[in-house]
Amino acid sequence: MTVESGMVLRDLIEVAAEAGLALPHSPYWSGLTIGGLLATGAHGSSLKGKGGAVHEYVVGMRIVTPAPRSQGFAVVRQLCADHPDLDAAKVSLGVLGVVSQAVVWGGLHEFGDMAWLPQQRNVIYRKDNRVAITSVGNDLNDYLALRSSSTADLISGRVMHELLEKKNNTVARCKEAPTSASLFEKPAYGFTNNDSLFMGYPVVGFQHRIQASGSCLENPEDALLTTCPWDPRIRGIFFYNNAYSIALSRVPAFIADMKQLRNSNPKAFYGIDASLGILLRYIKASSAYLGKPEDSVDFDITYYRSYTKGEPEAGKFLEVKGRYDPDGIFSSEWSDQVLGINGSPIIVEKGCAIEGLCVCSEDSHCAPEQGYYCRPGKVYREARVCSFQPN
Repeated sequence: MTVESGMVLRDLIEVAAEAGLALPHSPYWSGLTIGGLLATGAHGSSLKGKGGAVHEYVVGMRIVTPAPRSQGFAVVRQLCADHPDLDAAKVSLGVLGVVSQAVVWGGLHEFGDMAWLPQQRNVIYRKDNRVAITSVGNDLNDYLALRSSSTADLISGRVMHELLEKKNNTVARCKEAPTSASLFEKPAYGFTNNDSLFMGYPVVGFQHRIQASGSCLENPEDALLTTCPWDPRIRGIFFYNNAYSIALSRVPAFIADMKQLRNSNPKAFYGIDASLGILLRYIKASSAYLGKPEDSVDFDITYYRSYTKGEPEAGKFLEVKGRYDPDGIFSSEWSDQVLGINGSPIIVEKGCAIEGLCVCSEDSHCAPEQGYYCRPGKVYREARVCSFQPN
């Protein structure tokens, strides 16, 4: 299939289904554009076949890059499957040029993930398997966190979380953690059987109705009585997502360290459990310059701060960037900072460690006015982290 970069993922998987095809893997949010999800390396979860990253299924791209006046200020580059620059263009952060088309190979595959609730010592396993096309079922994934919600409920939830953060009320957080998991588990996370109620597992349906969701894209015009949970027009939920990519061979050791950290201070994990824990997604090694260098597991943690570091093959990527956009027309201060151009991606300033922009070396890098100070790590004492110190 050949699609335009502005096409929304939801439309792509629906059109593919009409043609009898399926995109094997995708992010869980269906509101991304194809150009956007390719530029950022967005992915699902799988180690099978080509893995869970959408860019691994790209076999060609058309990209518009800057050019001198003599060439009309723009050059359209057609990158086929064997073009040496395709590995740079597939994951580009948008700094090579404007992706106008992408050719995607479709098929049917399996994928799954895990949600680890460290404080509750529970793991929620999601296993998706291929079944015969003759299997009975037309079930739907309308994930609760990606559907419209009552604006009043969203605002009250935000106020509650701000109060918990301000007062550092660990007792209330302790009570909230299992409640949050239960609120998602009882309605089956948004799965329905045959477009009606949820009657039980297994959920059986076509790939384009289960692999991604995002019904709040179709939110009715109701004067903001309902909206997407992250709508900036209201005082709704506010969070950042931090992701740690760990090589598959090192995952057992990383989990052991996380357990040791939890055991040393279980109360510190109440907030993570209240946000449905740590999402584990599998990602296969990629030939893309900004992709994963080896099979890995992404540990996604939802909380107040986040930061995305540069990727392993940034040097090769920057060489292609220099040829495609030598004047930096598609670059910005942010992208230069992330890629380490003209300096370091580390920013040292007040509050930088809280924001994930640096490793703290003094208290001002944390938030001392809120009780967070730079202290040795709990597991690795040579590390420096922002730690809450009660009065």
